[in-house]
Amino acid sequence: MEQIKYQKSFCKSNSLISVLDEINTRCNEEDHLEHHYFIDEDYHDFSDKPCAYLAKCGEETVGFLCPYEIDRYNIEFCLFVLPEYRRQKIGSQLFFHLVMDYQERSFSTSLLPGNQIGKDFLENIGFTYGCCECSMALLKNSFKPVTPKMELDVHKEEDEIYVTGLIGDIEIGSFAFTVSNTTACIHDVEVKEDLRRKGYGYQMVASALQDIFEKYDTVILHVTKENVPAYHLYKKLNFRVLEELDYYEL
Repeated sequence: MEQIKYQKSFCKSNSLISVLDEINTRCNEEDHLEHHYFIDEDYHDFSDKPCAYLAKCGEETVGFLCPYEIDRYNIEFCLFVLPEYRRQKIGSQLFFHLVMDYQERSFSTSLLPGNQIGKDFLENIGFTYGCCECSMALLKNSFKPVTPKMELDVHKEEDEIYVTGLIGDIEIGSFAFTVSNTTACIHDVEVKEDLRRKGYGYQMVASALQDIFEKYDTVILHVTKENVPAYHLYKKLNFRVLEELDYYEL
């Protein structure tokens, strides 16, 4: 077998995307998983950092790693190696080149539950399990209105709509949501600490959903399974899990 060589791509070209698509498809077919890769949407061809790290055997690209700079401290990445080239430390070498370019950063990546090969690889290079993030959705016809509704204070700032739950003059909690076409995305749900576990969070979100579903057909959100109260709240509201991802950190 030819020696594996490592390259960096500084051009997000159509030909590069085609190569990454093929590797992603072959890996998913072999592993019976649907784990998608990403390439930084904000990347430009004049960047001083690569948009992809490539492993090549002769003229064939046999693996790749794509980084995403979350902020100045944290890098998320995705990594794929063709099945017939695994267990040759190709993934480790791709990650090594990433670390050399982003020293003194924290790194994270995600796996679909059941990806034992990926789990073993990450643990072997020092990653530890962080959390399981769930994408959840609630359809309009699956929602059960709450009675009575909690009083809500709603205001909009640019693309964000902010909701505060009230009982009289007392603020119970708050959350925000963004909208796109027929879908609303809820985030940053928070109930005041001394008012938790009293059903107020359920009443606040359910009351807001009644208003949201007057204009939108679907509500989506993301929550970690480790956030047990929030996860159970959304399940009680009939949200259904669309996808789960296990996050690992270094």
